[in-house]
Amino acid sequence: MKLASRLSRVEASKTLQVKEKALQLKAQGIDVVDLTAGEPDFNTPANICQAGIEAINNGFTRYTANTGIPELREAIARKLKKDNNLEFSADQIIVSNGAKQSILNALFALVEEGDEVLFASPYWVSYPEQVKIAGAVPRIIDTTKTNFKINPESLEKSITSKTRAIILNSPCNPTGVVYTEEELRALADILIRKDIWIIADEIYEKIIFDNLKHVSIATFGNLIEKSIVINGVSKSYAMTGWRIGYAAGPPAAVKGMSKIQSHYTSNASSISQKAALEALIGPQQEIERMRQTFEARRNMICTQLNSRPYFSYVNPRGAFYFFIRVSDMYGCKCGDYLITDSVNFSTYFTENYHLVTVPGAAFGADDYIRISFATSEAQIEKGMKLLINGMDQMMDLIKKA
Repeated sequence: MKLASRLSRVEASKTLQVKEKALQLKAQGIDVVDLTAGEPDFNTPANICQAGIEAINNGFTRYTANTGIPELREAIARKLKKDNNLEFSADQIIVSNGAKQSILNALFALVEEGDEVLFASPYWVSYPEQVKIAGAVPRIIDTTKTNFKINPESLEKSITSKTRAIILNSPCNPTGVVYTEEELRALADILIRKDIWIIADEIYEKIIFDNLKHVSIATFGNLIEKSIVINGVSKSYAMTGWRIGYAAGPPAAVKGMSKIQSHYTSNASSISQKAALEALIGPQQEIERMRQTFEARRNMICTQLNSRPYFSYVNPRGAFYFFIRVSDMYGCKCGDYLITDSVNFSTYFTENYHLVTVPGAAFGADDYIRISFATSEAQIEKGMKLLINGMDQMMDLIKKA
């Protein structure tokens, strides 16, 4: 039977091979250290869970407005004003089933077939595939030579007559880089002159280190008029399974996103919306405690990586990932196994050290791997020991070759 041609445009996950091997090892009873987590390892705070329980007990289990319950959208509008200095009314906000759906909603509403959408490499794995699903063309800006950030020169050079939108992610998955106010202002000066949309993915906004302040690109000039700000409660509030994301933007764009969402998922979970409301208006101390824990873990891994001269990595200023360069090991022959790329590297460590990492190829940067510190200190210690031991052995083999 013939399948839709659009499937040929979308690539399967490059991480599948490594994850499948890890699952096989776990099924055999082998202790596997998994440093791939893309979600906090904390429980959702108790007050948020209680709000969900109360929603169930009160019978709040039916359809809501497609764009979300009014009180949640109003709370989001207040949050955007207080935290980000962005003026949006409640009717300029749409609540979705996670920030991933919010981004795809935005792409469906903004881009035409054949339009180009810019974003940085390394990128979150779903950006290129979502762009292709929406019928547009991914146009990637390589940032591996520019401190993993888009700069004014690379942005100006990448914009063409076909450019319809740019996705800007700060703090960034997978690198953890955070754009400063000055860096964003320099990009904004260009974007203000250009007739393109900005999709600002700010889902890691509250997981930020070194006393840095998150700044939204939409605050500069008139960019709020052509920006879709994407956020949610998944990462900051340890609510990944609750599936609540949201987008704020100009009325016409949000109306278009609402029209699309109404036909393929309708509203987000009513119960989860009540929990998300409590997340935004309730006590924030637990969220700060989680952030501090992430920062302490980041510092611990930095110390361990700095113990070896061969480690080159991006020092994350936000999110909970390290992006580590491993391409110096390519060409190393470990027994019968030849290390040739990041998938090959990750597979070798999974099979021989029972350590699972994410190949950089999944993020458009094959010279790297990504590890997550959204796991316990004990797992991090064990995983780093395995990584360092394996890399030490590879270095010895390279020196002897």
